[in-house]
Amino acid sequence: MNEAALKGAGEEAWRWAIGVAIVALAVGGVVAAIFVMPRAVEANHRACMAAYASDLHTDLAAFAQDPAWQAQYVEAIAACAR
Repeated sequence: MNEAALKGAGEEAWRWAIGVAIVALAVGGVVAAIFVMPRAVEANHRACMAAYASDLHTDLAAFAQDPAWQAQYVEAIAACAR
């Protein structure tokens, strides 16, 4: 092979290497987003519930006996599910 052909092959190899690196970064970004998304959704749901139902009583027995708190909790769940 002559020198020009070797130079062209080297440039093509660099293009392939750069292309593979870009694809690997893109796939890694998508995979990372897929793993992070459920945690973010769960955190948003917890924050929403805390905002809507922050004054619910912490005593479970009292909560179970008070229909107003139960209704507020159900309302918070419905609001956060949207």
